[in-house]
Amino acid sequence: MAEQALTLLREVARLEAPLEELRALHSVLQAVPLNELREQAAELRLGPLFSLLNENHRLEELLKILMLLLRF
Repeated sequence: MAEQALTLLREVARLEAPLEELRALHSVLQAVPLNELREQAAELRLGPLFSLLNENHRLEELLKILMLLLRF
């Protein structure tokens, strides 16, 4: 399940308007056990998420995702 989150993070990074991917990422992150995320922490590239905050993307969706990632 953590692998699915990593895949979605990569997709978000390459798309111009990743709203659907952000929603999917949010759903996946809610379901992934924290220990799985911790094991994959080195591979989580969060820079693209932060760069989306500077663009015209849904701030609410991004903040939900970042809050989920801050759990670990």
